[in-house]
Amino acid sequence: MNREEIEKLLESAYSKAEYDYLFLKAEKEQAFFNCIWEISEDMPDSRAWRLLWILDHATEKNNTFIFPILDKLYQNVIKTKNESYIRQGMKLLMRCPIIEKYITDLLDLSIEWMNNQKAKISTQAFGLEFFYQVCKIYPEMAPELVAYIDDILERSPSAGYRIRLNQIREALLKANGAF
Repeated sequence: MNREEIEKLLESAYSKAEYDYLFLKAEKEQAFFNCIWEISEDMPDSRAWRLLWILDHATEKNNTFIFPILDKLYQNVIKTKNESYIRQGMKLLMRCPIIEKYITDLLDLSIEWMNNQKAKISTQAFGLEFFYQVCKIYPEMAPELVAYIDDILERSPSAGYRIRLNQIREALLKANGAF
């Protein structure tokens, strides 16, 4: 399929069966996966996140197709303000090892996201998850994350977010000897 055919297919997909076809094709064919990514790059983030959703489904079992786009994906997630794009982009990023050169920028955003009570829960949770993954690389950062978690817990977060905050807090305290 060429790009024009893929774009027509994407525009006409509405049913679960049609999306399942797109998921499977992107899972099996690197060229199709890459074309979906390229099309998403030419769209505003407010529309591109739907294509990342296809790539997300395609990489649930095998993340290897993500690696060629990883640098650009980090850059896009760091620059976007669209929370749907952040959610889908972070799902893809969290399937891969963290790239060192993006830790600082994405960690700053993650702290902002996880503390922003007006942000979508998914954005808050992905900020938390990224910070937690960074703490696995740099355990000396765990006390800082625990302090943020304690502060967030005092603000009565949603039930699901509170559960994950507590799980991560307990894991950090256990792994780091309760500081």
